[in-house]
Amino acid sequence: MLSFQFKTCITNGRELYAFIEEELNDQQMSTRATVFPESLLSFLYLDIEQMRPVFQGLADGVRRVITEKSREESERTYKLFCDLADAHVYFELLRLDWKLRLDRAWYMGYEFPQNFLQAEYLDEMPDKLLTLQQQALELLTQIWVTDTGECSVDEKMTACYLAAEQAGRELFRFQPQRMNYELLYRETFAEILCPETVYDLIDYHLRECLKREIKMRACKNCGRLFAVTGHGGIEYCDRPFDEKGRTCKEIGAFRVWEKSKSGDEVFKVYRREYKKRFAWIKSGRLTQEEFYAWSEKAREKKAECESGKTTLEEFGRWLGES
Repeated sequence: MLSFQFKTCITNGRELYAFIEEELNDQQMSTRATVFPESLLSFLYLDIEQMRPVFQGLADGVRRVITEKSREESERTYKLFCDLADAHVYFELLRLDWKLRLDRAWYMGYEFPQNFLQAEYLDEMPDKLLTLQQQALELLTQIWVTDTGECSVDEKMTACYLAAEQAGRELFRFQPQRMNYELLYRETFAEILCPETVYDLIDYHLRECLKREIKMRACKNCGRLFAVTGHGGIEYCDRPFDEKGRTCKEIGAFRVWEKSKSGDEVFKVYRREYKKRFAWIKSGRLTQEEFYAWSEKAREKKAECESGKTTLEEFGRWLGES
């Protein structure tokens, strides 16, 4: 019968994951790795509301397995767990757990399958994940964005939890963890987490962010938290932002450049004429070759104006007549 192990650790700024599946004498291990704390931050911004139909499909599939007692239905439902695992590494644990549950139900001849297949767990999962997201984000925002004082993380955490207690509000509740100190990947010896639920993974990465004082900042473009590494003045994250694949950092750099040019009258005049002529390409009034030839000459005239060889009025007149 199937058994599995899910192990993870943080070492040298990286998250390492090992998924070990055993059946009879056959053992298979797959691995993943990413920069810490990417898994936590990407999870905190998953659109759980949009994923509700996915969890509903999982629960419905499990109920069909219970009703039909079918190995084929079990395999179809397991594929849905595989699809979910592709969405985030945390859900690899869910995939392995339910692969084991489905396998045990089949091994027992689907006798009393509810002992292994609690579909209600999947029904409740979206709401629980939403709560965990909100609580973790609230805590990180309070520590790194709202409270800008010079106190230590421990002092900020103490103040945060005391204030929540007085207000009757519930913050993230840390739980005991199953940890071991061992060799992972046959290449690194580290403190290893053996999680039982997705909650354990969120708990582990959140507490490690706080213990290691991984500073966070709200991106000035998308507003989401990102880890500050290296240069402390970074204001934009590296997440893709638009349909063109541009990151917030790229968009931020462009906005800074535009702002720096906002008081530049030479640039304003040039930019206005540039946009107008670029639009002429679409309307057929100008070919691309003609536009590129004009823009090269226009840049030369712009440089002359910026160096003082010609006046702004002369540059504007040339643009209008060119």
